[in-house]
Amino acid sequence: MSFERVLVVDDEPEIRRLLQEILQDEDYVVEIAANAAQARVAVKREQPDVVLLDIWMPDEDGVTLLKHWNAQGPLGFTVIMMSGHGTVETAVEATRHGAFDYIEKPLSLSRLLLTVRRGIETAKALRRPFPAFARDATVSLIGTGMVMRRLREEAQQRATRHDWLLVGGEAGSGRDTFLRYLHAHGPRRAGAFVDLSEARWAPALERALQHAQAEALEEAVRAAQGGLLCLGELLRLRPSEQAALLALLDTVDPQTRDIRIAALAASDMPPAAMVEAGRMAPSVARRFEAGYVRVPTLHEHAEDVPELLQYHAERLHREEGLVYRQFTVAAQNRLRHHRWPGNVSELVGLVRHLLNVGHGGEVDIDEADAALEALPTDASQFGVPAYEALLALPLKDARERFERAYLTHWLAESDGNISRLAEQAGIERTHLYRKLRALGIDLRRDRHKPAQAG
Repeated sequence: MSFERVLVVDDEPEIRRLLQEILQDEDYVVEIAANAAQARVAVKREQPDVVLLDIWMPDEDGVTLLKHWNAQGPLGFTVIMMSGHGTVETAVEATRHGAFDYIEKPLSLSRLLLTVRRGIETAKALRRPFPAFARDATVSLIGTGMVMRRLREEAQQRATRHDWLLVGGEAGSGRDTFLRYLHAHGPRRAGAFVDLSEARWAPALERALQHAQAEALEEAVRAAQGGLLCLGELLRLRPSEQAALLALLDTVDPQTRDIRIAALAASDMPPAAMVEAGRMAPSVARRFEAGYVRVPTLHEHAEDVPELLQYHAERLHREEGLVYRQFTVAAQNRLRHHRWPGNVSELVGLVRHLLNVGHGGEVDIDEADAALEALPTDASQFGVPAYEALLALPLKDARERFERAYLTHWLAESDGNISRLAEQAGIERTHLYRKLRALGIDLRRDRHKPAQAG
């Protein structure tokens, strides 16, 4: 049986005892140490998954101990710093030396348990042999954290249900990868995955829409027989075009329709909200509503960033011949705390850049910081995508991203007070409620949420 182990290092007996009791109640195996010397012995005796490390201790402080451990080579465990009043800046600085996170005293029980759980998941990912993921990225969902585990479970469940699937989420979050993973794990996996947005099929789609020719789609439908037909990015079409496309598909001979039909939507809004926002035809939303699934942003599963960095560094080395480089723990932590407005696509671009400019050797925190600073962003306080990226979007998409970022930001600033938000935005409360609903912003859920585009 595998036990999850936590080492508590603190010179105060009461804190050691309290943490030991709390964590044992959660079924962790807990060892305690009163100082750095005892902690060194404990780690040598049996490696923990997580170390809760106090900053100020007699003889040797926690940051010095952390530096000592990092000097021995890559850690197989994560270190969470514990800081009292006035030491938070020191704790933040400790993340530059490889600390996974920090928690402030007096300890919040929910914050403690959540941070320990994330630390354990990250430690397991660090120890996992990454070559196991060296498979085709189009059928792999990379990440071992809770969010990605649930997403894989949802894909496998939906693979046997719903002939109409709509995969929503922010651009760059991996919607196409999710759909291909779902297809690869479903009963129709022996059939083809036909994507109408690919160069081979795009002219047929254009003919079908411009001339209302169902015949233009017949070849694609036949190719997808027994498999999956992906309509591509649905929101790039006007609602009337969406409805026309589905109507044309309905006229194709039903005997050739043993296929699953899916589409992508670069939006966090569910189908009903897309209809209210004027971005989806009601008839289209009804088709896809039962089969709607949202792919999370990278920020929502940031614990998987170290694993994604490793995976894509290996993949780019293998597929594009770039010089392979590892990321130091400190660099991984820095990138894990980045908001990633461009999601996984942004991470892949950053990894490619770092492999291109390097000559081997590790990517350290200074190089990671420099790469992040070089990213072209606009209105970075909202965490929105690059200005150039917004210009590449259809006007409706760009406006939706900005409006969601703007209202989420001021909702948090006003602590959920709708009157203050309406005053700041300069719009009537009734209209504001409709706007929040259309953008999928929940007053209770998002009142303390940092703004991000999408």
